[in-house]
Amino acid sequence: MLKILSIDDEPMITELIGFQLEIHGMQVVTANTGKSGIELARSEAPDLVLLDMMMPDMSGPQVCQQIRSFSSVPVLAFSALSGAQDIDRALDAGFSGFVEKPCSGDHLAGKILEFISAK
Repeated sequence: MLKILSIDDEPMITELIGFQLEIHGMQVVTANTGKSGIELARSEAPDLVLLDMMMPDMSGPQVCQQIRSFSSVPVLAFSALSGAQDIDRALDAGFSGFVEKPCSGDHLAGKILEFISAK
């Protein structure tokens, strides 16, 4: 079973993602701050991290760079900011890819499987 770490400052978002991905047979661990997300990335050893770009305590790129300091896990930016500059900024910051929100659970699960298989 794939273990996905979802980091988003909106608890409703992480709850919805958990529900959607569990339907697809994935285990979901959630964090609502960048700091707790980094700690869970260390302790839980997820197969993939789904990370919001904008959070109040740390930006998505800051969290991604912290995770990159100890792990090569795929990290997908998950954001409503989906312009070409936003996507380029995410990739330049070390994200493995980008998923625009909102999206369906099927689309999200497909993207996750795509990045896991490319790993």
